[in-house]
Amino acid sequence: MKGGVDIVTVFIVCFWVGFLLLLSGGFHGHGLGGDAGGPGFVPILPLMVFVTVWGGTGYVLTRFSGMNRLAVVLISTVVALLLGCLMYGVLARVMTRYDSSMNELDYDPTGQLGYISISAMDGAVGEMKYVMHGTTRSIGVRAETGQHFVKGDRVIILKVDRGMAVVTLFEREFEQL
Repeated sequence: MKGGVDIVTVFIVCFWVGFLLLLSGGFHGHGLGGDAGGPGFVPILPLMVFVTVWGGTGYVLTRFSGMNRLAVVLISTVVALLLGCLMYGVLARVMTRYDSSMNELDYDPTGQLGYISISAMDGAVGEMKYVMHGTTRSIGVRAETGQHFVKGDRVIILKVDRGMAVVTLFEREFEQL
């Protein structure tokens, strides 16, 4: 081909660039997904697989088959797309297998049973501890006028208002049932 780049050279360059990027990605850990850590619109790993397979398939078909260039480009593109899509599917499945998106209701402490760890009386602020998702957590409680929460009282969170829990004694709620 005069004055231009031979298609075999394009295939070889694509293969080696893609292959080296795949190796580099394996050693350095990049190319595993989009910006959010999961499969994005076009994750880099399937794109690198596409370039590598396209270049390798194109080179082999050009060198060892008697096909014309258009057929080689089309077949290489189809094979590379299939393998790139397969890689995307595997990547998406692996990356999202343990994805547990946060749901606001999963972290709402309303209704949690706990105990007073710092006493609160007559408008003062105290603290309660409770267990949610296997983790001990604490939250401030404010005793309304006339209320007395002493250390060790079992309480239920009725609601959370501006980061402070509104609670009632568990024994009161239990007796009303």
